[in-house]
Amino acid sequence: MLGKISKVGILVILMVSLSFGTAMAWHQPALNLGNTNVLDAIVPPPGVYLELYTMWYNSDEFKDNNGHNFLPGHNEMTLEAIVPQLVWIPKKRLTDNLGFGIQALMPVVNVDMDSDVGLTANSNAFGDLCIGPFIYGIKPIHLGDGFDLHWVFEFDTYFPTGEYDKHETVNPGSNLWTLEPWLSFTLMMPHGFSFSTRQHFTYNTTNDDYLMPDGKTHDLQPGLCYHFNYSLMKTVDFISPRLRFGVVGYYEKQLTEDQIDDHDLDDSKEQVFAIGPAIHYMTKGGVVVSLKSYFESAAENRPEGAKLVGRIIFRF
Repeated sequence: MLGKISKVGILVILMVSLSFGTAMAWHQPALNLGNTNVLDAIVPPPGVYLELYTMWYNSDEFKDNNGHNFLPGHNEMTLEAIVPQLVWIPKKRLTDNLGFGIQALMPVVNVDMDSDVGLTANSNAFGDLCIGPFIYGIKPIHLGDGFDLHWVFEFDTYFPTGEYDKHETVNPGSNLWTLEPWLSFTLMMPHGFSFSTRQHFTYNTTNDDYLMPDGKTHDLQPGLCYHFNYSLMKTVDFISPRLRFGVVGYYEKQLTEDQIDDHDLDDSKEQVFAIGPAIHYMTKGGVVVSLKSYFESAAENRPEGAKLVGRIIFRF
């Protein structure tokens, strides 16, 4: 029986032994942190869409539960990912004002590790498949003169299809199932302003192949997690009303401790906040192009760094 376990204690043991398995890594799976936020609840007309994300993330700070960078020497991680997503929105409606659809995505991930303490990465591999049905309001909710509220609700399931190696610090796959309902709102306002937010609640099942410092595999269940993306955008009318510029960001807060073999892993809750600029453009033909950058702060039990997300949306 492991009893109560300290996450920091595990990390200290790992630092001394230089035997970094996945126990070093943050335990939450690959979450949607800042990937979608600009005009997020504005659903396009019925059809089949390809959304292509390109992502870059870099960090040389690995924070403990007090937000301190605890690893000695130089340790830097650079992650690159391409994420194709297919979205189907049928013409058929559930009701006069309730539409539905479904999406599926699967990332391809490359991770480069440069570490003085032996951090490693399982690279050039597929991540976990995500499939999610959704519903949305066809007509916005009118809140006043010039204020219209749009909404989308989706229930995503992440399947443990991605590459996973218990001996690696970072893996594209999580080796567990993740259930994640989310609710997105976009408030369209006068003078070209818009505010969007996507609110996620994350539940993870158990990874039964988690390597601990004792050299044995154990059951790991990441804790419940709440996270949201946000954006405040404004049209750049003197250039084009289809061009928007503004501020975007995300926040993650883990609500319960991780568990090892059904016992709490003390001080294991993750946290991070990010903010940065964004630009968004829609062509006359309906192609959407956006670029967002993020600068993280207030991280706990995870890396803290910078992130770029590009997104292109095509209609078939």
